[in-house]
Amino acid sequence: MGLANCKGCGRLYNQQTHLDVCPQCRMEEERQFYAVRDYLREHRRSTIYELSDSTETPVSLIIKWIREGRISTSDHPELHYPCESCGAPTLEGKYCKPCKDRLTKGFEQTKQELTEHRNSEQQRGAYYHRRKD
Repeated sequence: MGLANCKGCGRLYNQQTHLDVCPQCRMEEERQFYAVRDYLREHRRSTIYELSDSTETPVSLIIKWIREGRISTSDHPELHYPCESCGAPTLEGKYCKPCKDRLTKGFEQTKQELTEHRNSEQQRGAYYHRRKD
């Protein structure tokens, strides 16, 4: 429990949970969420930008709710939002499929290089250790 500045309005508030907004801004976000939810019920094939314009809700907030699982993209096939890496449209997570694949490949390559480096260091250490005996 501590004091924090609200990311919405900048006011100081007593942060009792992991939320980064004050209770007033949280109530406003909830009001916007219900407006978005109700709009999606009637306009299932809306894009994220149409949804934002119609409900006067920031795209970033809608994306946050999608990532939190509060809005399902499987129920709304046009709710694409930009990948954080390349900007290509995606329906889940932070990254599109090609970027996820690229990142996974990079992680695997780095893991392999570190393993090879560690093995070569151990072999070199074992060689030096034997020579000292």
